[in-house]
Amino acid sequence: MLKAITWGANGMAGGEVLRILAGHPNIELTAAVSRSKATQPVWTVHPHLRPDFPEMTFVAPEEALSMEADIVFLALPHKASWATIKEYRKQGVKVADLSADVRLKDMAAYKEWYGQEHPAPELMEEAVYGLPELHREELRGASLASGVGCNATCATLGLAPLARAGLILDARMELRVGSSEAGAAPSQGGHHPYRDRTMRVYEPFRHRHLAEVIQECGLPASAFTMTMTAAPLVRGVQMLAQVRLSRKAKEPELWKAYRAAMERQPFWALSPARPGHLRLPDPRLVLGSNRALVGFSLHEDGERLLVVSAIDNLMKGAAGTAVQCANLMLGLDETAGLTMKPVYPA
Repeated sequence: MLKAITWGANGMAGGEVLRILAGHPNIELTAAVSRSKATQPVWTVHPHLRPDFPEMTFVAPEEALSMEADIVFLALPHKASWATIKEYRKQGVKVADLSADVRLKDMAAYKEWYGQEHPAPELMEEAVYGLPELHREELRGASLASGVGCNATCATLGLAPLARAGLILDARMELRVGSSEAGAAPSQGGHHPYRDRTMRVYEPFRHRHLAEVIQECGLPASAFTMTMTAAPLVRGVQMLAQVRLSRKAKEPELWKAYRAAMERQPFWALSPARPGHLRLPDPRLVLGSNRALVGFSLHEDGERLLVVSAIDNLMKGAAGTAVQCANLMLGLDETAGLTMKPVYPA
């Protein structure tokens, strides 16, 4: 068994990494790192994992840095990962990050979207963008996989096949997101009691995850808007993109473009054309899994297209994709530990 250490293990995404590793056939969790919870049993924060880790306690960061590992998962806050990445890379340990610290390849874009110069640009050069559906071969044997934004993942998996076929003139996206995107620490806008049974628009045009969609789709920022809506969900993201096509298209051509992109993809799939209520995916169809679903509907004018995609933000948008990257980095079966089925109804 390969050894894994998970930092930020007291958070939601970190907890999902622990849940996946509890059933992983090739990787075992050797340490769960949390400064604030050090020495406390892991199950006091993640009670559903008590049968899997009955004796394990959280360890402090200083202790974790001296422990042996084959792979390290960093589920740390944004702008808090890069220094830890550097420490592990000095030791020759592979890292699967979950933060935004090494997602972008363009330094100017990082400064624009994150408000500062990157403190370790050499890590940006080393990192592979951690979305296996688009960067599988680069991830095989890589030493550093970046995190992926959950909203960026949902949007990119919905739009990339069209972008790579040169079919997008522009796309106006709305992403409907669950409260777990706000993390474990409550806030007035993100705390679930304040947002339950609401549909609150909190970002009209530009969310920082849009930078990744621009990067991965290879289109200018002017081609996109990303509207964010807080939906009455705990988990899940659904993207609705109103796409203007670069030329008229027919439905068979679009099916062909999506099917070609999704060929031999274990977790990325098209929704069926029929029955109609399943054509445009609902996040409930993927909750608890590493799956991403995409569906579309072409306007009768052949120039306008509605694309809908859905993921579980804590899985395909964070922990699941990180473990998928780790599998590729370590030479394992890409699907190892990730074959859990969605929970439905939810």
